[in-house]
Amino acid sequence: MRNLLRLCLMSSSCWLLACGPIGAPGNDDSSEPCIEVVQYARPAAGGGCQRFATPCAVPEGYVVCCGGLGYGSCLGQSKCVDDPTDACNPSQSGADCTGICQP
Repeated sequence: MRNLLRLCLMSSSCWLLACGPIGAPGNDDSSEPCIEVVQYARPAAGGGCQRFATPCAVPEGYVVCCGGLGYGSCLGQSKCVDDPTDACNPSQSGADCTGICQP
């Protein structure tokens, strides 16, 4: 690792290493950058949460899952609210209810 850092610091093209491979999500000048974080989402009509490699990979018409026992919090200005399509009642089941991110 130390040798790679040394090589990077001596190289005038060090910034290329930080950007990732050409054609990777977020490296196209015509699109907005996409953070590399696993995102869970489900169809807006209901169903189970599915795993996506980045927020940019979530299909249109899906809502982001949050809370529960492994979905984490919402990104940005969204807040985690109760999922109205499931049978889980947060006032009775507490922290294990999955929610969805809403503005």
